[in-house]
Amino acid sequence: MRFIVVDLEATCWSESEDPVLSARQAEESEIIEIGAVMLNESLQPAGEFQRFVRPVLHPKLSAFCTRLTSITQADVDASAPLSEAYLALVDWMGGTEGVGLVSWSRFDHNQLVAEAAAASLPMPSWTPIDAKEEFTAWVRGHTGRRLRCGQRQALRHLDIPISGTEHRGIDDARGLVAVFQHLRDPMHRSSNASRALEVLAERDPRPANVGHLRARWPDAKRWYPRTARELIRLGLAVDAGLGRGLRLTARGRGLA
Repeated sequence: MRFIVVDLEATCWSESEDPVLSARQAEESEIIEIGAVMLNESLQPAGEFQRFVRPVLHPKLSAFCTRLTSITQADVDASAPLSEAYLALVDWMGGTEGVGLVSWSRFDHNQLVAEAAAASLPMPSWTPIDAKEEFTAWVRGHTGRRLRCGQRQALRHLDIPISGTEHRGIDDARGLVAVFQHLRDPMHRSSNASRALEVLAERDPRPANVGHLRARWPDAKRWYPRTARELIRLGLAVDAGLGRGLRLTARGRGLA
């Protein structure tokens, strides 16, 4: 799978500025910037895409939107509408087949699909990957706590330096790359993932399931489902099917 990290900025309104549009933000918002970073097989940046987009439903940006994003009326007025920017994005991607579209929450995927459908553009076949969900699972796997926060708070939590302008598509996409790299690095796996790897290595090439882990750690039933998802996400194991548990991958054997 090829990973594309994306962040969108969209039209928005404050309640004090325009209570009607503010209340209908989910239905009325339009993309005004696309920022994306292409990753290579090592999850290193291999290219960037940035476009301002001219909104059609509400072509005049609100003062709140300009303050929040630093995107100006001149930026969007000089830009193409989404119908052109979307096709340019897909062309830059090399098509959407086999792409994992990484974003912070599902908003970016949902917005791109909704606006592409409204413009009668081809629907993408990429697989949406919610880095916010992955971060939440990562924190719980490492600390046992449930933590939901914004992308910049996630960077701080992971001790990753913050740079660029907040609420600018390309800058936030670059920041998300750093979060995604951390989450997908096997060296940052949880202690329970390391435990499971031990058992998988001992049984390799046979699979191991929760019963095998419980023989060593009686509480494994509590953390096994979350840990199994983590190992699969990291590419260290695959589901052996038929309820047999997990089987090590070549990558997993290299770390076990």
